[in-house]
Amino acid sequence: MNFSIKRIIANNRVSSGVMACALALLVTACSPSGDAPAANPATDARGAAAGSAGADAAVTHATNFHLLDFVAWNNHDLDMLRRLHTADVKVEMGGARTEGIDAHVQALQPMWKPDFQVMNHAPIVAEGEWTCVVGTSAPPSNMKMVTVAKWRDGAIAEEYISMNLLKPGMAKPAVSGSPMVSISNRNAELKALVGAEAGWSCRLERTSEGKMVISLTKTGGAAAEEIVFTQ
Repeated sequence: MNFSIKRIIANNRVSSGVMACALALLVTACSPSGDAPAANPATDARGAAAGSAGADAAVTHATNFHLLDFVAWNNHDLDMLRRLHTADVKVEMGGARTEGIDAHVQALQPMWKPDFQVMNHAPIVAEGEWTCVVGTSAPPSNMKMVTVAKWRDGAIAEEYISMNLLKPGMAKPAVSGSPMVSISNRNAELKALVGAEAGWSCRLERTSEGKMVISLTKTGGAAAEEIVFTQ
């Protein structure tokens, strides 16, 4: 299931600007004044349903990741991008590592181009404090990028990013030791709430040289699927 900004807007029949404002209210963060957002019966009911199934954290984190790409990134909203990361965020991207939100923002600048818009998220894996999301950019590039994120208090504290997608038929690099992250979509409600389809799992591993290998695997369908990104 593709979870795209077009679907968000179409399903709600509002303009992209209004939708961005509405989505922003879902971010798990206080306003500058410290006041909490006003209660919303619709979102409260949805949150209660997710909570009853034990999926509230996964829903919050996946929702915030949609905001990160579809609203903050696509609209070059640095304020929201900063709010969705911790001040001490640790990021590994393209073999380089940064620490702190200022260093992360600086590292993103070469990618911040008008024609680089994230159009959909699929697949999506969300469990507990972790999310794993594959984003696809707009044509003509149609570039895919995977992000594995660890959340703390509604913001990303650790982020592992790769744009090196293995082509079909290419051998997956040998990994060493236990996975750094191993998560699965364990609740069917996640598909309707945030687009996280049941059957998908994500593993973040390292080769013996310390390079990242991020694998997304789908089971339970007619045939198993696997998507692999490397450093």
